[in-house]
Amino acid sequence: MLGIHILLAVGIAAFANALDPMGIVGAFVLVYLVLKLGARLIRTGSYLKRLELGIGFVAWFAAEIVKASLDVARIVVASKVTPSPAVITMRLEDKREGVATLIGLLLTLTPGTMALDYDPDSGEMAIHALNATSVEEVERGIRELERRLLDWMHPERLAAAEADEVA
Repeated sequence: MLGIHILLAVGIAAFANALDPMGIVGAFVLVYLVLKLGARLIRTGSYLKRLELGIGFVAWFAAEIVKASLDVARIVVASKVTPSPAVITMRLEDKREGVATLIGLLLTLTPGTMALDYDPDSGEMAIHALNATSVEEVERGIRELERRLLDWMHPERLAAAEADEVA
């Protein structure tokens, strides 16, 4: 569905003689709005939910990278700040190796953290944190990353959690 969405956006941008990045983004948003309006008619609700979660995840993760970069820069530049490196082992909610690989990649992309090892039998991942003054805070950040990633990968999980909150 994403491929069709992109092709429609590029086609509309080309038709409107706006085949530049902003024209394509504008056409992508236009196609999104049309799909959103006709979601019940053409059954695109699941795709749109996953698209919205994906865009939200990417925006959230980009902000986290900026915050982590500033934290690492503060540690490097400020002479009074002493880092508290630590290796933390925590059990992941989803033990599948593919999910663990994604989490490990995202952690390693974030300045100040690195995935070191994963044991698929126990579901535990070893993570190095440059500044782990509070182990609970580091674990909370990793849990938030895992929760957002799993919500994006499995939107039905999010719907079930929302239904449990209402009930």
